[in-house]
Amino acid sequence: KQEEKLSAALQAKRSLHQELEFLRVAKKEKLREATEAKRNLRKEIERLRAENEKKMKEQIEDLQVKLQHAEADREQLRADLLREREAREHLEKVVKELQEQ
Repeated sequence: KQEEKLSAALQAKRSLHQELEFLRVAKKEKLREATEAKRNLRKEIERLRAENEKKMKEQIEDLQVKLQHAEADREQLRADLLREREAREHLEKVVKELQEQ
């Protein structure tokens, strides 16, 4: 009877060792999968960061070009207004001279 108990205990011990080994292997596999998932997420984050940085750089360059055009347009308008004012003043001077004759 003691041999049966001993045999059952040894069988239970073997079974527990097998289960423990199975769990250890499963844990190792889960850890490998989690590590790979983490690496993939980091790669994706870096890809998205680089993509976003590129888009932002392109937008900034586009806005700088638009700003340069707006500044050139503004300078042209200023020059046009100055010429118009000078022409108006000249015309007023000519009209005044003609009226004085």
